[in-house]
Amino acid sequence: MRTINSKPRPGRPKMDAQKRKSITVPVKYDLDKYEVMMNKALSAGLNRSEYIREASVRCKVVERLTPRDVKIIRDLQGIAQNLNTIAKFANALIKAGLNDDRTVSTYKSMLEHVEFIKKLIRVYRNTPETP
Repeated sequence: MRTINSKPRPGRPKMDAQKRKSITVPVKYDLDKYEVMMNKALSAGLNRSEYIREASVRCKVVERLTPRDVKIIRDLQGIAQNLNTIAKFANALIKAGLNDDRTVSTYKSMLEHVEFIKKLIRVYRNTPETP
């Protein structure tokens, strides 16, 4: 004979502890960023929670620059600017007709140094090289 449960438990059955998401992390957005995030979620075909969860797990986070790092980058940019000025001066000398070997080699050397400094800045900022 079949027994009938006269008082069934209300609601949905509990999920397995491994599948259950029990930690809530509040996230605050301003209106513009919320709209951008929701558009990305809709285009990905995910709801808001799934999108934030996937983005937080799969994204690449670049750490912020410390004040020391910012100072070093500014110093490097200043050095690059000075080298650029010297290279322009050497180029003006070459165009004026003073194109002896020292002037040409100075000009080429300055351009190489400027590129080297720019490469250092890109490495220090952890940004990809632009073509």
